[in-house]
Amino acid sequence: MPVVSAELLLLLMPLAAVIAVVLGRQQERLADAGRQSMDMRRAMLTLEAALAHVPVGLAVLDLDLRYLRINRLLADINGLPPEDHVGKSIHDVVPEIAAAAEIRIRQVMATGRPIVGSVFEGATPAQPHVRRVWRESLHPVFDGAETLLGVTVIVEEITEQRRLAGALQDSQRREQRRTSELEGLMQAAPAALFLASDRECRRVKANPVAERLLRLRRGENPGPDAPGGRAFAVYAGATLLALDQLPLQRAAASGEEIRGETLTVRFADDERLHVVINAVPLRDETGAVVGAVAGFVEAPAHAKAEIDA
Repeated sequence: MPVVSAELLLLLMPLAAVIAVVLGRQQERLADAGRQSMDMRRAMLTLEAALAHVPVGLAVLDLDLRYLRINRLLADINGLPPEDHVGKSIHDVVPEIAAAAEIRIRQVMATGRPIVGSVFEGATPAQPHVRRVWRESLHPVFDGAETLLGVTVIVEEITEQRRLAGALQDSQRREQRRTSELEGLMQAAPAALFLASDRECRRVKANPVAERLLRLRRGENPGPDAPGGRAFAVYAGATLLALDQLPLQRAAASGEEIRGETLTVRFADDERLHVVINAVPLRDETGAVVGAVAGFVEAPAHAKAEIDA
């Protein structure tokens, strides 16, 4: 085995040191590259998980409006598998809504600012004959040097929400119309009317005829909680009726109908008013009792004579 002289070792040591430094730096670069590759892989896995599991449609478009990535939800909305989107433009995939979408996307590209929550309607190949409604948000995508790379599209279908909101508005309009009709009936009816909007008759409304006959102030509730108490008592023959025995309260509490009941209203000055009253319960769409309505007129002369006798 050849023997290396001390002089040769002295000559080779600097070169070995240089090689060691170079190899060390190379190893560091490889390690950095490995870490960067791992970081990129984690980022990609995170992106894939987000695309797969978020409850909204997601896509990334390049500057030519071609799909770079798209999640299953948005692909299903468009009616094509995710892999059939990649590399195609929005005009190829969703031609009916592409023109309107491109205007908003180009605006984001031109300004570098997102557009959030815009609503649009249209149809897709998945259901070409169905008009649908979406809420869309667009965000620009920049690299580390602030160079625009594309646009992220977030789509949430709100067709059903819009339908329910429209149905609610229609219901509210119908309810308002019914309320107006009822108010007109209460005002125009020649008979005295009471309307209880709850089963306990805490909220009772009288029409002008009832207020006049029973000496009520305008808008006054004729129940026992009225200011100063009721100015009258009600009798069936010689029997004083408690509040829960009155026809309106009975109809609201039990759901029974009262027809042609003759009663006497006695005021504080002992003046008497003989009336014939009907009361029927009010029911909601399920049939449950939610109140009652009662109407009365002054008893005919012969009935008054029978009562007074």
